[in-house]
Amino acid sequence: MLSRTANGLFWMSRYIERAGNIARLLDAGRRMDSIPNSDQGRASEWESIVIASGCRETFPHDLQSATMEQVAEHLIFDPENPSSIHCCLKAARENARAMRIAITREVWDVLNGAWSEMKRKDMRMVTGGKLAAFLEWVKEQGFLFTGAVEASMLRDCGYSFIQLGQNIERADATARLVDVKFHVLLPSAQDVGGGLDHMQWVQLLRAANSLRAFRWTYRETVTPQAVVHFLVLNAASPRSLMCCYQQIVASLHDIGGQTALQDDARRQAEHLGTQLENATVETIIAHGLHEWLTMMIEQTNALGMQIGDAYGFNGPEPMMQEMQAQ
Repeated sequence: MLSRTANGLFWMSRYIERAGNIARLLDAGRRMDSIPNSDQGRASEWESIVIASGCRETFPHDLQSATMEQVAEHLIFDPENPSSIHCCLKAARENARAMRIAITREVWDVLNGAWSEMKRKDMRMVTGGKLAAFLEWVKEQGFLFTGAVEASMLRDCGYSFIQLGQNIERADATARLVDVKFHVLLPSAQDVGGGLDHMQWVQLLRAANSLRAFRWTYRETVTPQAVVHFLVLNAASPRSLMCCYQQIVASLHDIGGQTALQDDARRQAEHLGTQLENATVETIIAHGLHEWLTMMIEQTNALGMQIGDAYGFNGPEPMMQEMQAQ
C-alpha cells in the first residue's frame, strides 16, 4: 500500500473518532454542570473540558471564567481550532475523498453525509437545551462509520490502518476523559466516597457510553477504583486503554513490514501494552491518577508519530494542513 493511501486512511479514521471524543468531553461537561456543587474553590467544569481536550492554547477567552457557550463554540464550530468537531468532520471527509478508491461507497456515504449535515449547523442548534441532542448526533456518526467499515471493508492493510488510527485516537481520548475528573471534579478529602463524588463518576461513565456495561460487569456501586479499572485496564471494555492497545498491536502485526522503524514501532506498541497488562488500579492511583494519565497521553501520541515515521507518512495530519492553507 502507498504511504499516501495509508496516511489518508489512518487520519480519516482518527478525525471521525476525534469528533466523537470531543462530543464525549462536552457531554461530560454538560452532565457535570448539572450537578450542584457549592465548592467555589474549584475550577469550573468548562475550564476542565478545555484543558482535557488539549485546546487550552487555542481557546480565545479567559479560561477560568469559561462558559458553556464559549467552550461549545470553540470545540464545535471554531474553524481556527483544528480539533473542533467542524474541522474534524471536514478533515475526515477530505481524507476520504482523497482516498476514495481505497474505501467503500458505504464508508464514503457516512463521512460525506456527516459533513454535509454539519455545514448546515450553527450555534443556534446547540443552545437553549439543544446541546445534548447535537452531541448524540455527532457520536452517532462515529457509530455509523464504524459499522460501515466493519460491514463493507476488506480485511486488508487499508482496514488495519483504519483500525490503527481509531485506536490511537481512542486511547488518547479515554485517558483525557478520565482525566477530566482530576482537573476540577477531583473532590476534597471529605467528599471522597460521598454523594457528589459518586454522581460525578456516574456522569463520566454516561458520557463515555459505558454506564450500563460497567454495571453489567461489576454489579456494584460506582467507585473511583472500579471506574478506573473499567476505562483503563479492562480489556472487555471497548473504550479502555487496554482494549485499544491490544487492537493497536494486532493492527501493526497485520500490516507487517520489515524495516527497522517498523520493527521499533511494533516493539514500542507491545511495550506499552505490556505496561498496561502489568498495571493495577492501586499502582496507578499510587503513582497519581493525573500524572499516570498524562504519561499515557504523551506516550500514545508519541507512538502515533512513530507509526507515521515508520510507514512513510508525510508528517502528522497532512489533510488538515492542506485545508488550513486553502
